[in-house]
Amino acid sequence: MKRITSMTARIIATAALRQSWTILSVATRIQSQGERLEAWANRVAVRRGFVDDMLHTVTADILNSH
Repeated sequence: MKRITSMTARIIATAALRQSWTILSVATRIQSQGERLEAWANRVAVRRGFVDDMLHTVTADILNSH
């Protein structure tokens, strides 16, 4: 009986670990997509003159440091 319990616990732990890796992978993808969108928005704002060059330089440095 104890062997079945430890085997069941191992199966549950393996499934939970796989699920957490899947969630982490999706979160990483979403974060990098958000960073790309932020960089694109910054470039568009600079091209259209919504931000000055100094703010653009600081923002670009911050985005590139990640």
